[in-house]
Amino acid sequence: MSVVLRVFLVLVAIAVLTVILRKLRKSEIQVIDSVFWFFFAASFVVLAVFPQIAFVCSGALGFESPSNFIFLYVIGVLMLREFSLTEKLARQRMKLNALVQEIAIKDNGMREDIVEKKQ
Repeated sequence: MSVVLRVFLVLVAIAVLTVILRKLRKSEIQVIDSVFWFFFAASFVVLAVFPQIAFVCSGALGFESPSNFIFLYVIGVLMLREFSLTEKLARQRMKLNALVQEIAIKDNGMREDIVEKKQ
């Protein structure tokens, strides 16, 4: 793994940590979500400090170079995160639909009560 890639990984990790800390301070991100990004950034630092990990993994998986392994690693982790966020969003949509339906039923019941009182 080239020195340029190692430096790039550390710089990206520092940038991610800086952004996450700012978002946490402004309460724009939940702590549970920030944990993922901290570990993701820490994995960059680990791969940059210990490039042997990338060499061993890329050799075991048959990659031409460790940088290809790192790119696939990043894509894979982000795809898993996207999938988990999609699941979370689907659950939130179901809850929202249930709440909207419940409010609509209650609102309809209140309207019927008002109409009955007028008559």
